[in-house]
Amino acid sequence: MSLFRFFMRKIFALFIMCLSMALLFISCKMDPGSEHENTSFIPAGEWKDSYGSGYNIIASSFEYYTADTEWEGITYPGENIKGDIKEAVDFSHNAGVILVQIITSTTLGQAGKFIGVYYKDYTNSHVFLANAIDTSYNLIVKNTLTDAKKTFTVDNVDTHVTFWGTGYTK
Repeated sequence: MSLFRFFMRKIFALFIMCLSMALLFISCKMDPGSEHENTSFIPAGEWKDSYGSGYNIIASSFEYYTADTEWEGITYPGENIKGDIKEAVDFSHNAGVILVQIITSTTLGQAGKFIGVYYKDYTNSHVFLANAIDTSYNLIVKNTLTDAKKTFTVDNVDTHVTFWGTGYTK
């Protein structure tokens, strides 16, 4: 075997090893925790829709309300949830989730528990907001902040939000 062939085989083997390492590096998925930086952004303001419902999100306080509805001459009272914002997690594209600890609720009666409120396409004057719901259209409520953080994630947006509506304006 000539010296030239010996070196060519070694260079080829080194090339294959470097190529394999590069492909391995490129195919590795980043740590899931680094995909969504938590800058604690909160879409603050009083957000209303055209039906009389809305969100009042100021600093660390939260309120969600719906208008009274009337059907066949009977008026049904709207819903109202007030709470403290415990954490906000940003996703990409002006979206995220707000984790709220319930203080009072006209329909839930679960003070101290946690809900998730997703938002997307945030601008200074318009945003889509949606409370996380299950397949039966019931609000998803968690007992602890730890459980809320595990449940209300970017991976669960499409499971927890079935309809974004027309959005809310300031």
